[in-house]
Amino acid sequence: MKRLDFNQLATFVAIVDARSITKAAASLHRTQAAISIQLKKLEEGMGKQLLNRSYNQFTLTREGEILLSYARRILKLSEEAFNAVSDEEITGVVRFGIPDGYARAFIQNVLRQFIHRFPKIRIQIKNDDSHNLYNSLHLGDLDLILVTRHLDESGGELIRREKICWVAAKDYQLDMNRPLPLALYEQGCTYRKNIVDKLNQAGKDWFVSFECQGVTGFDIAISNGLAISAASESLVKEEWRIIKPNEGLPDLGNIEVELHRIPGEGSEAIRCFADELTRQISNIHMDG
Repeated sequence: MKRLDFNQLATFVAIVDARSITKAAASLHRTQAAISIQLKKLEEGMGKQLLNRSYNQFTLTREGEILLSYARRILKLSEEAFNAVSDEEITGVVRFGIPDGYARAFIQNVLRQFIHRFPKIRIQIKNDDSHNLYNSLHLGDLDLILVTRHLDESGGELIRREKICWVAAKDYQLDMNRPLPLALYEQGCTYRKNIVDKLNQAGKDWFVSFECQGVTGFDIAISNGLAISAASESLVKEEWRIIKPNEGLPDLGNIEVELHRIPGEGSEAIRCFADELTRQISNIHMDG
């Protein structure tokens, strides 16, 4: 019976997460040559190429994407098995940053279950927009951030990809002959830039009716018909309606949610929380 090599799988996941064989070697405290050999052995054992390599970068092949999903689950089950049997309790502090909207949509169940499993790990949470959270991570003030992907920020692990929807109150009547009242987060927000750019490209008139710092103001503006805006699918509330494509607003494409970690190996507590975030948030399914 053929079996996958556990160390080769761990190396493969490390390469993908680091987006670099060199960085993966540093995180695993091994030479770049040793990491390359492990990857080659895994590909030879599978009989498939797992990475499309080009100068200083790579992409996953179809087989690589399939194996990555299994590899993460295998490594996660191994960790869970060890923690279930071992008497050693993991301790530490995890400084975690997340925007308000993602906090509401994604992490309530994650936190509840994680704290139950790891009662001696303390989670310190900072709510801010993605732009500020990237800065905090670079300054070393945070260990992990769950943020909207930004083209200028590399090294993140893709957790979710969702459609961005135009949203309004259930009874809101869209009038394309008048300037559109918008509810927008403050400058620096990726959602804001995408909305404004697409409306300008489509030649639509608009004005900022409600500028928000967090989800509370955003929710008030939309739910009470003061403005329209856009949100990823998981952030759409029941009392809102999704504005249909045939109503005349431009397509906003998709949003990608990434997990970024502080450079370096990181503590066991950080790794455990990152694994839990990845597992649970990537597996949230949208209705419909």
